[in-house]
Amino acid sequence: MSNGSEVETDSTDLLRHLALERVSPQWAVFLDLLSAELQAQLTAAEYRQLLRRLGSRFAETVPLGPCADLAELAGEANRVWQRMQWGFVAMLDVGQSLRVTHRASPLPAALQLDADVAGGFLEGVYATWLSAAGSPQTLTLSQVEGSGAPMEMVFELSAP
Repeated sequence: MSNGSEVETDSTDLLRHLALERVSPQWAVFLDLLSAELQAQLTAAEYRQLLRRLGSRFAETVPLGPCADLAELAGEANRVWQRMQWGFVAMLDVGQSLRVTHRASPLPAALQLDADVAGGFLEGVYATWLSAAGSPQTLTLSQVEGSGAPMEMVFELSAP
């Protein structure tokens, strides 16, 4: 009989496998080599910052439509992610902050990175989209520790 830890590892491996299958075969080797070279040239913090800047540029290139409330904002973001097969997001007002939870992004698997580094891209995307939606400039979006679920990245918009 297996223990819970083995099941969790099996689930994580299964999800990683499924995420890699979503990466187009024409790009898989290129992305793997590009990421390996970037990891050799940059510290993890520098790589994360590069991905954050790319995420911001992505959000500027793929802006969301007008949104009247948080539910519409999440819906607009999910339309983008669905077209790209990049998972989905939930946004929740938790009092003193806004929690943004993104699940099933193929980016960590595609670039062979942990979620903390790969999360830089989504952090840049959401920070830019939230700013465009009217988020006060005094608030900062930062990646935070999530539930520990595989393929989950959590961000909070709050005062620094």
